[in-house]
Amino acid sequence: MWSIASGLAACGDAAESSEQQPTADTGVDPETGDSGAPDAAPSIACPPGGAAVDRSSLTFDGVDDYVTMGAAPTLGLDKVTIEAWVYRDGDGVAASTGVGGLSLVPIAGKGRGEGDGSDLDCNYAFGFAGNVIAADFEDMADGGNHPITGKTPVARKQWHHLAATYDGTTWRLYVNGKLDAETVANATPRKDSIQHFALGSALDSKGVAAGFFEGSLDEVRLWGRARTAAELADGMYRRITTAEGLIGRWALDGKDGGAPDSVGKNDGTIVGGASFQAAGASLDAGRPPVFGALKPAADAEITGTSVLLEAPVDDADSSRFAATFYLRDLGTRDDFSVVVLPDTQMYVYSNRFFPVQTKWIMDNREAYNIVGVIHNGDIVDVGTSDTQWKIADDAMKLLEVKSAALPDGMPYGTCAGNHDQNPMNSVGSTTNYNKYFGPARFAGRAYFGGTFAPGKADENWVTFKAGALDLVVVNLQFSSTAREAPVLAWARSVFDARPAAFGIVNSHHILSASAAFSTVGRSIYDGVKSVPNVQLLTCGHVGGESRRTDTTPEGNVIHSMLADYQFRERGGAGYLRLWEFSPASNELTVRTYSPVDKKFETDADSEFTLKVDLRTPSGPFDDVATVDPATATAISAKVEALLPGHTYEWYATVTDCVHTVASARRRFKVAK
Repeated sequence: MWSIASGLAACGDAAESSEQQPTADTGVDPETGDSGAPDAAPSIACPPGGAAVDRSSLTFDGVDDYVTMGAAPTLGLDKVTIEAWVYRDGDGVAASTGVGGLSLVPIAGKGRGEGDGSDLDCNYAFGFAGNVIAADFEDMADGGNHPITGKTPVARKQWHHLAATYDGTTWRLYVNGKLDAETVANATPRKDSIQHFALGSALDSKGVAAGFFEGSLDEVRLWGRARTAAELADGMYRRITTAEGLIGRWALDGKDGGAPDSVGKNDGTIVGGASFQAAGASLDAGRPPVFGALKPAADAEITGTSVLLEAPVDDADSSRFAATFYLRDLGTRDDFSVVVLPDTQMYVYSNRFFPVQTKWIMDNREAYNIVGVIHNGDIVDVGTSDTQWKIADDAMKLLEVKSAALPDGMPYGTCAGNHDQNPMNSVGSTTNYNKYFGPARFAGRAYFGGTFAPGKADENWVTFKAGALDLVVVNLQFSSTAREAPVLAWARSVFDARPAAFGIVNSHHILSASAAFSTVGRSIYDGVKSVPNVQLLTCGHVGGESRRTDTTPEGNVIHSMLADYQFRERGGAGYLRLWEFSPASNELTVRTYSPVDKKFETDADSEFTLKVDLRTPSGPFDDVATVDPATATAISAKVEALLPGHTYEWYATVTDCVHTVASARRRFKVAK
């Protein structure tokens, strides 16, 4: 274990840049929402009168607590801002905003998924999708959903100001006063919805609750207009009791004996055991400290076995701070593999290569550290043939053998190819596919994430775990035309809700043999290209091998790959793809192997290396240094006994007499 020596850096070390915190990168595990730090901040002796008095907040248990305002027709809006101070304790329970919408743990909103094309539609919903914020509404035209999902993981057990705005055209999400995501909807929310308004849950037109928030809410405000980024940043640290467009405000201070609306007539009724607690958001007490440029710089390589971590701070309202440094060892990162099974349709006749492939995977799991399997579709040749499905069923069952290392068997995901549809080439005609590879098959398997349509695995997603890294694979069935907007919105939401995961889309037809996008492939690429963590598209369908690499306007690099050997001798001789990932070098080496002939194919189309981003959190942070009290504007800690060749990640928190904020995370590597 490393050792530390901490102290104050020289006051003359001016910050190179200003980093208002928290930021999008705050030492939080994006999958769990855990900052890795203890709940309690370091103590600091404040001067008399220097500490603000915390008002109370309303705490929800995540089981059956909520606040209802009833149907509240005056809260029906076609332009909206919802903002609140939020302290999240746990997962809570999600509710659906409708087909094509989101699975959302509610913070506040008016409605949820109930009907389409009537006043039973959701007017607006705001909450958590995984560990990022998200919002949705259903429109006046036909009840279509218009979701938006954020990008910033929101740390639990910390207060955050969260907001969503819609100006009649564009959704925008804000975390701690900073724009987090925006998307154009160009639709009118169902402002005449008779669904009920609530805090901490989502209610339908009869006031029935679904979805429950776990944590505390404070200073919830509702506006009949879209507030600007400047307005949100200016108002987030103070109480606003009257202003243009403010139509609802629930202070949740407890002293009023409930949840009254201080600016309108929509008082809330507390349901369940929701209760007031003494601590709440610190408002009307100035702004929090601000971090300057952290040192060493991001991804720096250092020599030796010690490093000086520097976290300069400034605070317009205080000169007294306490700071804590957190560090974790990411190690040297182990290599791992994923196997891709191209079209197996020719192996379900008398030529039984299919079980040879799956047996090889299980026999070589440890040798290649195989963490999952992707099937590109066309599992069978004739979708109406139970005989062929039974052969496929038996072959894939070899992956399902449970062991101590594989409590759910080998994780795998499948998509329906055109030959798996019956009649062929008909989207949604997947009777036998769902009979053999539907949700029932994967029930209880932890790696199976869910489906787009209830009861059907036509579109589904799975997770493979490689150490601390999650690989999320979204599987989309074959289509000869562009995929529908709701399906693509759902696919984006799966990735958006898991921003730390490595994203892969698997669909039967994406590329041609010349590496051009098919019509459906282009729609899939366009549908997910804005999602930062989607890095790979994989497909079959067309005989041959091809690949392409595209860089999106946002700077995302996406590699698309085709592999299909069915037109070769013996229906493909069992060739499969072995994806070998190297986190240490951020590389993916693709190799092509036949377990039938026991040989690799090594031409340039069959074996190649791609650059990918495999950075991920790994394990909890350790509290390595505390500086308390601190009166300088720059704080440092010297960490010793580092291991050569290892990568480390660190961040700092700083507390004044009112606020606690976290710096951005930074990584450095120790030279060998």
